[in-house]
Amino acid sequence: MTTTTLVEEIVRLLINSADYRELEMPITVASIQFQFAAALVGADRIPDLVIVADTNAELEQRIRQKILALARALDVVGSRRPLTVILVGPRPSTAMLNAVSRVSRVLPVGTDFEANADQTLRDWLSVLLPLQVPPPTKTLDDPLSQLRQRPEVLRGGAVAEDLINAASLGADHVQARFCTLIAEALDDANRSGDI
Repeated sequence: MTTTTLVEEIVRLLINSADYRELEMPITVASIQFQFAAALVGADRIPDLVIVADTNAELEQRIRQKILALARALDVVGSRRPLTVILVGPRPSTAMLNAVSRVSRVLPVGTDFEANADQTLRDWLSVLLPLQVPPPTKTLDDPLSQLRQRPEVLRGGAVAEDLINAASLGADHVQARFCTLIAEALDDANRSGDI
């Protein structure tokens, strides 16, 4: 996959999967125009401004200058949009990543794709995508019902059942009920003269 195609795939993925909106190039912030491979902005609950920069198409130093200038311009206009930079192409130097990461979230995207290119891209950009929670594979059992059926609990009789019922109300209720049961047992023992 070429980096141009990769930029297009990133834009497609963010638009289709996370409701980002692509901005026309160049973007203008504080009367300054900025040209990047792509720029997107989140909608509704996604306030991010996402910049896609191609390290094959531009020199690393130039990308760094543009990102730092954009971050400064956003600061000047009082923008509350978090800046995210997706770097497509060969991985930039550590110095460049450190400089850019001071003003934005940086997501370097590699160029080597495995057999499942779409899933690999989704993994790289997962922080920008909605969380995919798989459906439960089976119904969950009620732990209190399972506890009631254990042999040692069945031998506990009414006391065990009383504590299990209190468990449905929380740990504080179990503790209070346990203390009450002990106090009642001690009172019964005092009355019968066993203590």
